[in-house]
Amino acid sequence: MRIGRVCLAALLAAAALMPAASAKELKPKFGNIDGVYYSDVSGNREACRQAIRNKIALCRQNTSFESNTRNRQYAGCLRIFRRQAESCATHFRHQMSKCDLSGAARIADFTGFSCEVTKTVVEDGGGPDIAPLDERMRARTGSNLRAGPGTNHRVVGSLRTGQEVQVTGRAGDWLRIAAPGGGAAFVHGSLMAAMAERRQEPQPQRGSPAAGPSPKCAGMSGGAKCWLELANKPGCYFFEIRYHPSKTATWSGACAGGVAVGRGTVGWKLSDGSIQGTGTLVRGKQHGKWVLRASNGSVAQGPFVNGKWHGRWVYRTGARCSTVRYSHDKIASKFTRC
Repeated sequence: MRIGRVCLAALLAAAALMPAASAKELKPKFGNIDGVYYSDVSGNREACRQAIRNKIALCRQNTSFESNTRNRQYAGCLRIFRRQAESCATHFRHQMSKCDLSGAARIADFTGFSCEVTKTVVEDGGGPDIAPLDERMRARTGSNLRAGPGTNHRVVGSLRTGQEVQVTGRAGDWLRIAAPGGGAAFVHGSLMAAMAERRQEPQPQRGSPAAGPSPKCAGMSGGAKCWLELANKPGCYFFEIRYHPSKTATWSGACAGGVAVGRGTVGWKLSDGSIQGTGTLVRGKQHGKWVLRASNGSVAQGPFVNGKWHGRWVYRTGARCSTVRYSHDKIASKFTRC
């Protein structure tokens, strides 16, 4: 994962994804949460603190749409709003220190509430619960890929007969796969066949310290590509494309075969900050659309392919927004304004 000191600085200074022009952006019932301005905060300290406490309470209530109809229609947004509500509360808690200033003080707005109507919404709740899987399969025949688990969802691609894909989850009779072009898609399970386990690679001896993915990050120098053991799940590993010795990581999702899999949230802690990333892991590597949130409220959003940054990423801090395009972890074009 390319979140070392350089990437952390980019997140904190640049910030998050704006929805593509073709995507539909939705807001929760209270929208973004406005701040407060005091021309002389020294005479309004308690009012300032109470105003921030009220903002935090509003953040925590801002986790759904105005109507139950919309809540059902865009159920996947509700989890997204809940995560954003926590970021909103953290943002205003950090603003509390401004109440102790003298002179003018501006309590900054929180503008991080948004949900795009994309396949991410489907994955997060627009259909049956999705159980995590980590299995290689092939298509029995040519078949359509759909945005969600059912024929009522739009076709987003196709598989040819015999094509191999990585299965990352199951929703009833439907399988969620890592789509060949990036992101996630769904295919009916009857159209897929399991593959015989590959045995060309030598198997480590039982009890050998080399068992599991390698190389391990422990003892590696900065910038190494390696497998980092998760702090909250001993024996489960996550792939780091650019390791830093001060980094630790946790994972909220499942583990299979000694690596993190499926959909969940990775939490990174470094000596100079922390980041949370939400998305899908395929055999321990990030794949498809991810959202990364830094501890100061900055956000980045974009796609990974097999653990590497690839495609258009958008960064936002407050009102500042910029984009960068990657090609397999290499910068293909520099930052531009959104």
